[in-house]
Amino acid sequence: MKKILFIFFASACALTTNAQTPVSWYHFAEEFYFVKEVPTTSLQGKNFRYEIAVKADPSDTLSKVRVHGIGVGKGQEDFLNSHFTVETRTEQEWTIYTVIGTVSPEAKKLWFYASVNGNGNFYFDDLSFYIEEEPGKWRQLSLFNASFEEKQTDIFAGYYVSKRRSPNLQTMLSKETVKTGQKSLLIKTRGAAPVVSSAMTE
Repeated sequence: MKKILFIFFASACALTTNAQTPVSWYHFAEEFYFVKEVPTTSLQGKNFRYEIAVKADPSDTLSKVRVHGIGVGKGQEDFLNSHFTVETRTEQEWTIYTVIGTVSPEAKKLWFYASVNGNGNFYFDDLSFYIEEEPGKWRQLSLFNASFEEKQTDIFAGYYVSKRRSPNLQTMLSKETVKTGQKSLLIKTRGAAPVVSSAMTE
């Protein structure tokens, strides 16, 4: 899963010349991610919606959460070209990220990523997955540990998690800030420094 690269969006750019323009921007490298897997062998060809609630308290304007999905074939690294879209809406103080797409005939599963880039407190809760059985008729499928309520020693039971460990990173359950139920996932990051990327543009 390390071969999946998250897209970094330009936040600041600079410097011009006549022909090609060197452009530089600051961004935070990916600090942490977790992945929910949804088996799709019996869902191929159907439309889906995946949702996750996020409450972000970033320390600066560059720090943020990223959410996206990808279809996976027979092998763990058989990543499919997935043209999924991501929409957002606000509910109270939470942002609901919705990944929308169609399950590819080659997809054996879908992976849905949530990553933290930068510094701050980031809460995650209330994951859900829906399949369109027929036009306009949606059915919700059960996801294990979808709201981090399961009584497990591993708070990430049912998820893939990045192996990177940092003294600047803490992961824990929160009972004070929740969307539904009694717990949410809290990721705290401190002390991460932005990096500079550059490219040539026309």
